[in-house]
Amino acid sequence: MGMSRRRALAGLGALGMAASLRPLQAAGDEIIRLNIPGPHLMPFFPLELIPVLGIDRELGVRLAIRHLPSGVLAAEDMLAGNADFAGTGLPILPNFIARHRDIVAIATLSSGAPPYGIVVRKALATKIRSLKDLRGHSVGVPMGSVSTKTYLQLLAEHWVSAHGVRPQEVRWVPITQNYEGVHGALAGEVADAVFCEEPNSGALVREGLGVRIASLYDPGNPVQLAGSTHIRAVLAAAPATLEARPQAPRKMVQMLRRALTWIHEVPREQIPLRLGIADAAQRADIVQALGRLPNFYSRDGRFDPAEIASTRLFMKSVGLSMPAGRDIATVIDARWLR
Repeated sequence: MGMSRRRALAGLGALGMAASLRPLQAAGDEIIRLNIPGPHLMPFFPLELIPVLGIDRELGVRLAIRHLPSGVLAAEDMLAGNADFAGTGLPILPNFIARHRDIVAIATLSSGAPPYGIVVRKALATKIRSLKDLRGHSVGVPMGSVSTKTYLQLLAEHWVSAHGVRPQEVRWVPITQNYEGVHGALAGEVADAVFCEEPNSGALVREGLGVRIASLYDPGNPVQLAGSTHIRAVLAAAPATLEARPQAPRKMVQMLRRALTWIHEVPREQIPLRLGIADAAQRADIVQALGRLPNFYSRDGRFDPAEIASTRLFMKSVGLSMPAGRDIATVIDARWLR
């Protein structure tokens, strides 16, 4: 059995075990539906921890989480009425606004430079030593829908452009955002390199599948991207949902804040354990990544003005724009963060 399949089965087993241990909900509990990319993607750990820690039950609700291949698809499915909230990237929200699909961010999950890296297949490591060498090669990245690029796709294109490689000079291969997707792309030689975040990039290197040639959060990175400290992951919703169910965003933000507080108070080894990640090596990858990124998670979900300014700069650099007369700050509804 391949490593990818063993990981998948281990993860499913852990999730099933966690579900069996969870007490039955009271009949009157309100259900809040949430879409996030994943499972087990670091920016969205605070949301995944809510039902595991029983925070939703403490507030008399049941948080029903559904995983989708990307943040774009999570948001699109939410806007289609299949969820109340979605975890996604802030910079992609203007694409929805441009298509007259109202969406707002109500809390932020992470802060600082996003933990992304590019990992090259080990067999090509002597040939592809830098981002400039990616010209003419294939790079795996989670891709969105026909009308909306994913946040990761925008960031990857921006990064290679900063190194003198036009996005059209790279063959972009669609992959899923979870570990099975990046692992399969390298192990199956579907792509020459993959663009992924921690802890996945570290796991690929540890397993001997690839070599990391660049890291966005590495202080030694020779090219500092415009807007490098932009807001990455947010909790988003449709304004119509917020007005129709005013208690839902209040409780959702309360739950998120309790999860963020827990993350900052416990030893980082507890985080993958409580998420039910059975594979010891995968847990170690996460713990090491968290150690390299001690300030990765927001402490209270608030939007920092400096990071909003950095997001404006990042959006301009990747060619994203708000409709005339609007600013990225207008897609933030921080009423429940006061």
